[in-house]
Amino acid sequence: MKLLIAILFFLVFCSNSMRAQQRPFIWVNQLDREQVLEKILREAWAKSSYDNHISNLKEAIAAHQNDADKFLRSIPLDWDNQKPGESPPFFYTTHIVDGKHLNLDNATEEEYANGKKYMAFLQTAIDCGVAYYLTEDEKYAQCATDILNASIKGIIQLEPSEWRGRGGWIFPDDILAESRRIGQQLPVIYDFIAPFIQGGGKPYDLGKESKIEFPLQETQQVFRTYADIVVNHGMINSNHPVLEASCLVYSALGLEDMDERNKYLKYYLTESTENQDALSKVAEFYKEEGAVWPETSQYLNAVASYNTRLMYILTKYDPSLHLGQQYSNIPLALPILDFLVYPNGEIIRWGDGKRHGKVSYTSFEEAYLLGKIDGVEKITDKFGPLISTALDEGTYERKGIFALLWYHENIRGDQVAIHLPRTDRLPHAGVFLQRNFTKSDNLKNGLMCFVGGAHMVHGHAEGMNIELYGKGQVLGVDNGRGRYAQDIHENYSRIYAAHNTVIVNGNSQSEQGWVNLGINTVELISMEPMPGGNAVSPDYSFTQTSFVDDKGDSAEAVQERTLVLVRTSKSTGYYVDVFRSKSELHNEYHDYLYHNIGDRLTIQNEDLKLKATPGRFMENADLPWVQNRQYRHPGWHFFEDVQTSSNYEKEVDAQFVISKLEGKPIYMALHIPGFKNREYTKVMAPHTFEAPEPYDNLPTPTLVIRKKGEAWNEPFVVVYEPFEGTEANRTIQAVEKLEQNGLYKGLKIVSKINDQTRVQYVITQSKNQTYSDNKLGIDFTGTFAIITLNQQGQLQNMYIGEGELLRFGKTILKPSRQSKAAYEDYGK
Repeated sequence: MKLLIAILFFLVFCSNSMRAQQRPFIWVNQLDREQVLEKILREAWAKSSYDNHISNLKEAIAAHQNDADKFLRSIPLDWDNQKPGESPPFFYTTHIVDGKHLNLDNATEEEYANGKKYMAFLQTAIDCGVAYYLTEDEKYAQCATDILNASIKGIIQLEPSEWRGRGGWIFPDDILAESRRIGQQLPVIYDFIAPFIQGGGKPYDLGKESKIEFPLQETQQVFRTYADIVVNHGMINSNHPVLEASCLVYSALGLEDMDERNKYLKYYLTESTENQDALSKVAEFYKEEGAVWPETSQYLNAVASYNTRLMYILTKYDPSLHLGQQYSNIPLALPILDFLVYPNGEIIRWGDGKRHGKVSYTSFEEAYLLGKIDGVEKITDKFGPLISTALDEGTYERKGIFALLWYHENIRGDQVAIHLPRTDRLPHAGVFLQRNFTKSDNLKNGLMCFVGGAHMVHGHAEGMNIELYGKGQVLGVDNGRGRYAQDIHENYSRIYAAHNTVIVNGNSQSEQGWVNLGINTVELISMEPMPGGNAVSPDYSFTQTSFVDDKGDSAEAVQERTLVLVRTSKSTGYYVDVFRSKSELHNEYHDYLYHNIGDRLTIQNEDLKLKATPGRFMENADLPWVQNRQYRHPGWHFFEDVQTSSNYEKEVDAQFVISKLEGKPIYMALHIPGFKNREYTKVMAPHTFEAPEPYDNLPTPTLVIRKKGEAWNEPFVVVYEPFEGTEANRTIQAVEKLEQNGLYKGLKIVSKINDQTRVQYVITQSKNQTYSDNKLGIDFTGTFAIITLNQQGQLQNMYIGEGELLRFGKTILKPSRQSKAAYEDYGK
């Protein structure tokens, strides 16, 4: 027994010793090499990736072999501060204004260029390291070693920042950028060339102008310092610790001392600090399968993606960690963005989220590898079919370094398609979406909309915002975001005026929270179908949500929004938007904003006259602005070409024209029933980021409707109809209000589809209210309902989205006891 224990101890010791000394082992180890080489011989894609990798290095290798000194002098080093006989230091890139640190978003073009050059040289060194690993040709190792030596000597001469907020080293104000662009690259380079150095390889040194012994102790000090900076600097409770974690993990694995290595690895795995969140803390957001990281789209996916890669690397390094088993819900969150897309593949937008994004098949592959090595079948069962389907369909092609080094499996599985549900939700963003696709042409004829709004890191103060899709494009748009720290980003894109929402008393704003952009979360009141549930109607759906606008002290409002999606044929449909808002303050007024990409907004009422009102939205234009802290709310001082009507009480007919895209012109028609105390304003808002060309560089036509007094009993009501071709192709002929005792209750909408007239009564009430009209023969108790009549006035169908009872004439529709929704088609 003692002999057995001794043998086991020896095996464990040898295993640990191998992990400590035999390099490379961060991305791959020597045992992987044979498998990679076999793959290059066997798989055409691997051979192509290998050939491209080697070919892309030819120019750099030729330049380096011809004159190593000249080659290395192209690295952007600070020659003015070179000490005699020493390699020059890197440039500091620091921005401290009035004692405040400003990150690289404030860098000059020259500083950005230097940063890109640093990164390019480091990438060349990594690529050379990989080439050396595969070919064992020392010319690649020599180039990588020379670049690493110049980098280590350039960094070590500088003093790391002592700022525990976000202090880095060569970027003393931005550890986030530095850890991703510089810090995480260096240990990987070292890991690949360590065998060359151990075999006597020496770097060429710019200061000595000759080869020297590799500066191992200085290199170890750089890794140690980077790991220490990540642990002790930075911002927690956001995506930052995750984005910085690769630098922490790689730096730890770059250390040769096992005790030191384990010390820093625990900060990634289990031990959070005041400035760095460990994986165990991050995983708290993924307690339930299907949970996601609570930020905007690109950060939401990045957190799962980065952690999946590191979990794979560390589980391969030390299988006893079983990170795939412990934290399986993190990789299982990777496909979430595939379900938050419009028919044209663009992502719904909230906060700083991107409009465009590709399916992260590389992350799917790494999730599959993690599941494979850790024996987690629910991970391999999830991602195997997704990868296999994408490979078979040609929507994904393996290529690049990680594919070459890691993706060995000939994954096979049943064909699987992503089926987008009729409705969905994203709770942390307050998002509730509806879609209605056609079997024949989802791109052009699919309908989709969402309402949302919430506070989070990288969130916007957007209020209760909507987007609308039609005829192949996101038409009713959120502004999105451009470069951080700019005036337009901070004082427009981030705040109310850039969104399709309602501004109260000209003072809707944010307060507290992340960079003082805190708002409340949009809450669900009613929805049909509920996410994951079966729709009772093939053509109708709705959401009713609420929002409290109480930040600052000048809005103090409660709001309710009913957003309706109605399909009227395979190629036609419309949206109904009912927005209620009331403030507890005296002299209240409310402004309804709607932005639509396009050339122009035309209002077709001949008696609705507009005149220039350039000062209408300028009251807050000169408010104090403190970056990331204080804003010029609500942001509408960016509006230009402002034209406003006097009080207008009749219904309004308007439309946005989009004529500069390929194909037929697209229109968004607006049908607005008349109410008292309304003023209509046309403006040109700033361009919409990531809109289709050329609208990404053109102003965004926008409508603003002002209601003086409360807008609850007399809410904002707009019917939106997307159509294409010519103006004659719009189907809605007339829209009029349904009222009871002078209060708004719904709409009568008359459409003409395929030469057949259709009448729909769309009832939109607050929860648990009643509507009765003896003349029409309608009684309804509930939130939302639709009655549809054909051209002959015959009842076609009745729908209850939420309610107790709907009567039309002698026909009564009631939901079952288990449901609040019901639908009956009488036209069969």
